Amino acid sequence: MMQAVEVDTQRFCKNGQSWEARNDVATFPRLAHEFTQGGLFCRVTGEASDSGTLALRIEIRGDVTLTCQRCLGELPYAVDIGHALHLARGEHELERLDETPGCEAILLPAKLDLLALIEDEVLLSLPMAAMHAEGECPT
Repeated sequence: MMQAVEVDTQRFCKNGQSWEARNDVATFPRLAHEFTQGGLFCRVTGEASDSGTLALRIEIRGDVTLTCQRCLGELPYAVDIGHALHLARGEHELERLDETPGCEAILLPAKLDLLALIEDEVLLSLPMAAMHAEGECPT
C-alpha cells in the first residue's frame, strides 16, 4: 500500500515542485476497493502566478477495471483527469474563484496529502453506477 505523501502546500506551489507515481490500483488504499485491476499514472505539479495565485495541476491517467452493477462482470474504464485546482487563501478569494466559470478551487491547506488528493479526484470521476450499456453485458 502506498503511504501518505504530505507536502507544505505553499512551498510546493511556489517552488513549482512536482510529484508523480505510476502504480497498480491495488496500492492505493481507497481505490483498491473500487477497481478489480489496472494501473494509474498520477502527477501533481505546484504552480504560482506572478500575482501570487497558487494552483495544483492534476493529471491522472490509466486503464482500470470496474465491476458492472448489471451483470457483475468486468467493465473496462479509462481514467483521464487533467485540470488545475486553485488554492484560495480565504473565504473571500474562494467565493471569487467559485464564480469563475470552469474554475475549481478549495481553501489553501497548510499541509496537503497528495495521495489522498489523487484518490479523491479519481473517486469523484467515477460513474454513480458502473454498468455496461444496455444489451452489452457478456452472457
